[in-house]
Amino acid sequence: MRTFRKTAQAVMGLSVALLAGNALAAIPGPLVGTYLTYTFITDPGLFGTASLSGDDLVFAPTAGFKAVSANGVAEFKNQNVIVEVSVNDAYLSSFALSSFSLSESGSYSLTGSVAIAGATGYLSALDIEGTTANSISGGITASGLGVLGTHAWTGAAGVVLPATGWGGTDGVVSSVKLTVSNQLFATTGPGSTAEIWKDLVNLHVVTSPVPEAETYAMMLAGLGLVAFMARRRRLAAA
Repeated sequence: MRTFRKTAQAVMGLSVALLAGNALAAIPGPLVGTYLTYTFITDPGLFGTASLSGDDLVFAPTAGFKAVSANGVAEFKNQNVIVEVSVNDAYLSSFALSSFSLSESGSYSLTGSVAIAGATGYLSALDIEGTTANSISGGITASGLGVLGTHAWTGAAGVVLPATGWGGTDGVVSSVKLTVSNQLFATTGPGSTAEIWKDLVNLHVVTSPVPEAETYAMMLAGLGLVAFMARRRRLAAA
């Protein structure tokens, strides 16, 4: 059933691409790893070139993903990218998606008495197998900022899927739509400069084993036995 759903999603994506024609020319094709496939819904834009390192999705941001401010003129750079992450068909019965972590790095430079550079954003996951009311987000926490001179900075965000309620009728999450939202900003006062840029963005996906049908049956039998013994104790106590 899940294999049929994935095939239908792929056909739908291809149909949209054919109808849109050149409008989707900037959207990369799917990136297929050993266990996971990343299908882009939107153009990565300033996130730049996307590739795989194992099953991690890696972006090499463009030179334009940079905010520069001098003498009180602020600048803000914003970019979102939406990508569908799916377990490959060969592993649908073996693995489920369980959590996602985003890490990014770059550098910044501050001079003068009033110079600020910052990075913010979020990582969010949307359930596309069950109900799209299921969504969860994690904000990006940046560190290493605020020191005069030129330095490196890092950012990180994480999302852990709930144990239940996602993944449709079978409760196994094999596809999720992820949004990565990034913002860079630089502000200054007179006689000051600030700039900040992004060098690398890495998305790591954690999978968990899918219990076999026999395991589910044993779990249910065990729960039933526990409930039966608890009821006997209550009756005996009465």
